[in-house]
Amino acid sequence: MRNLPVVTRTFLSLSIALTAVLSIAQEESNDQSDPMGDQVDGSIEEIVTLGTRVESRTIEDAVVPIDLFDSEQIEHVNSSDLIEVLSTIIPSFAVRRQPISDGASFVRPTHMRNMEIHHSLVLLGNKRRHRSAFMLLGGSGSHGADIGSVPSIAIDTVEVLRDGAAAQYGSDAIAGVLNFRLRSNDSGGMVRMRMGGYTVGDGMETTIDGTFGTTLFGTGFLNLSFQISESEATNRSQPYDIAIPWTSQLPSQAVFNELTVDGITYYGPDAFTYTYDESGNIVQVTTRPDGIPDDRDRRYADHFPKVGGNRPFSSPAQIWGQPEREQTMFVVNAGQEIGENAEAYGFMTFAKKEQIGGFFYRRPGISTFLPVRLQDGSIYDARRDLFPGGFTPQFSGAVNDVSMHGGFRDELQNGWEYDLSVGFGSSEVRYTLENTLNPSLGPATPTKFRPGNLVNTEYAINLDLNREFDLTFANPLHVAIGLEWRNDIYDIQGGDEPSWEAGPFAYVDPFNFEITQSEVDADDNDEFTVIECRIPGFQTIGSLCPEGDPINNSLPIGSNGFPGYSPLFSTEFDQSSYAVYSDFELELTSRWLANAAIRHEHFQGFGEVTIWKLASRIELHENANLRASIGTGFRAPSTGQLSTTNVSTRINAEGIPIAVGIFPATHAASKLFGSVPLEPETSANYSIGLTFSPTSTLNVAIDHYQIEMEKRLILSSRFTVTPEQRLQLLALNVPGAAEIGQVSVFTNDIDTRTSGIDVVLSETLQSRFGVTTLSANVNFNETEITERGRYVGDEGEFDLENGVPANRWVLGINHQFDNFDIFLRIRKFGEYENASNATLTTIQSFPAEYMVDLNTTINIRENYVIRLGAENIFDNYPDPGDFEACCGRIYRSDSMVPWQGTLVYGQFSIQF
Repeated sequence: MRNLPVVTRTFLSLSIALTAVLSIAQEESNDQSDPMGDQVDGSIEEIVTLGTRVESRTIEDAVVPIDLFDSEQIEHVNSSDLIEVLSTIIPSFAVRRQPISDGASFVRPTHMRNMEIHHSLVLLGNKRRHRSAFMLLGGSGSHGADIGSVPSIAIDTVEVLRDGAAAQYGSDAIAGVLNFRLRSNDSGGMVRMRMGGYTVGDGMETTIDGTFGTTLFGTGFLNLSFQISESEATNRSQPYDIAIPWTSQLPSQAVFNELTVDGITYYGPDAFTYTYDESGNIVQVTTRPDGIPDDRDRRYADHFPKVGGNRPFSSPAQIWGQPEREQTMFVVNAGQEIGENAEAYGFMTFAKKEQIGGFFYRRPGISTFLPVRLQDGSIYDARRDLFPGGFTPQFSGAVNDVSMHGGFRDELQNGWEYDLSVGFGSSEVRYTLENTLNPSLGPATPTKFRPGNLVNTEYAINLDLNREFDLTFANPLHVAIGLEWRNDIYDIQGGDEPSWEAGPFAYVDPFNFEITQSEVDADDNDEFTVIECRIPGFQTIGSLCPEGDPINNSLPIGSNGFPGYSPLFSTEFDQSSYAVYSDFELELTSRWLANAAIRHEHFQGFGEVTIWKLASRIELHENANLRASIGTGFRAPSTGQLSTTNVSTRINAEGIPIAVGIFPATHAASKLFGSVPLEPETSANYSIGLTFSPTSTLNVAIDHYQIEMEKRLILSSRFTVTPEQRLQLLALNVPGAAEIGQVSVFTNDIDTRTSGIDVVLSETLQSRFGVTTLSANVNFNETEITERGRYVGDEGEFDLENGVPANRWVLGINHQFDNFDIFLRIRKFGEYENASNATLTTIQSFPAEYMVDLNTTINIRENYVIRLGAENIFDNYPDPGDFEACCGRIYRSDSMVPWQGTLVYGQFSIQF
């Protein structure tokens, strides 16, 4: 037993203890009554549609663990972002707020059981949700659905299948399934307005949303839900804390520099060595400081407070917080009876989100600001002439997301029920970059760029057939078979030319001011007969130009911060697949339910695979069930993971911003670092659990799970680019190659085992003081790398195994009395650790953190509802990062623990 994972040993111990007391608890429950003398029955039979294709199955008798959250539980979380709602109420679901992470600031990647969202299937209205156009360019390269593009008010219930179900639903369902069931009421509705903000004085959010239902042609329904919201930016940063190169002086300190030399006063940073003529013109600039400030005026101090562009915070050079956001979303859901048992149905979603964030501050003295000589011999210095205080690129994203699904359901005369549906989904991210430059263009550079767009489009056709067969058993055999065809298209659309082009100053001495010996020797018949310098004021015959002159500088290519997609990297990649499945469910006896599923899939480029699943539930006695499942899974790399190219600024192990390149595994740039074509991931899932009701009002479920993955797809640890490799990248015309310091590649480099325990408890108590509902959702989780290749280092392994909380709890108390409702939630984030580098000599341990949320609801005349509340009422923050938290950042960007402080809000709604 010692060799088993910790969570497995814990589960076995709990199971033995609980089984021992189960019979005693059962006896006590037989005459359990409430203080008022009436029998209390806290159980509500909720019909679920996950983990089974039997329409009458409930949570209590399902063969696999399923959670169900209704609209009231969703409304108890104050957020216009469904991702925030889920991460608050589901312990195994997590999200990291990433303020400076390209598109991840706008389409935030989520996790289930410490596995990427592409390992979980997301369904909307029981239909597969399309992937986002954005793919995370860090960690494991997550590429899944954008859950935040669905308004929470459109959701009737959220079903969470906490079990591997790839054989039932498709290759994404390795870690579980999320299903968002849409509202389908044919009358009534609600409109509400919510306002809230953080107690530090920022992040004010205003949301207006509503939902309406009406009948359609007498026998159908039409439901419309919408949401409009605006959210201000937040700032949780400190002054930028990396010194100007070759000095110990911070940029914020340099604003006070003032030094008089030979009667002339100089101001600002001391980043380079400037030489002026008697008229004050710059005649020479060489790298490294000389102890004298660079400017003859106060332009640096005057512009430093404005380096963030037009963002609302003017004080810090580095803004670290959530982006400013505006979004409009709506959902239409409809159904119409067209016969005795036939129904036509359909729904569509639309979301438009515009968000403004930022990148890291660009300080004086870095390569972006190297001076150059123009064609007339004068010196151009972008720091002095364009961005006197340096600059912080302003990064914006417009996310457009649309989906449509429609189909028919009917029952044939032979007893078969069918569901034929067609689906379409598209996600587009359009990037805009402002307050930056393409250094290689010199003074011709614009300061606003469109670096390109990402578009993910998916089509699907599904045919599902269900029928019951009467056998010799007490209950019929439920049989489901189906067909699915999918086509996924990933399109990287090129940016405007200035965002990626190599300007004249990408090359040393573009105007040939210096005639070298190699030029003299190259051709005896040309004009070059002797080495010389042709710079005005420095003309010499027989000697080269001054060492360190700006003609020797070469500047980075592309819009700084996010080079645009050039025609070489603008691609459209598509992949088709089809699947055939069968699903069988049978009650072998009145106490024994069994389920089996098998699925055969064919993926273009990856061949064929057959996966399966077995699940069973045994009723131990009246109020106790034992359930278990075992199955296999398979996931082919997504079109985005097969084709994505990106060059952007990251933070290296020393906390220094550095350009990192990511290229497709088959690209020539990746092959420089030994990459090989990607392969599919495979998995094996195991689960076993107990559900029981010790009393008539208390329900308990404890489930253990284990997910073993082989050839798990990740982004490699970063390779440092050597000078020789940089030359090869330049030869391949890679945008920003001159500035790329590190490269990551996608690789199937690790095998992992993820083990965990889920505990779910609910209790309903009645008294003369009202009804109190107690709930607890607890998740224990650990992941270990069982085998790794050469692409993942010791730091990567340590952080994957230890870098997320080992357990998360969500405890809730809801008390209803007359027209009042008080709700208290306690969220726990367990301990975790992070390593600073591959030596593992410096490790920071983060303690457990607790967040407490409280709200109260007042119902007025049944139609009007007022809700006041606060989240994280004790204003708790995680520990600051000891490393990888530089450049104005205080808290780690990969923290799952919220770090924005206390949020207060008020809501008013009208129901009709």
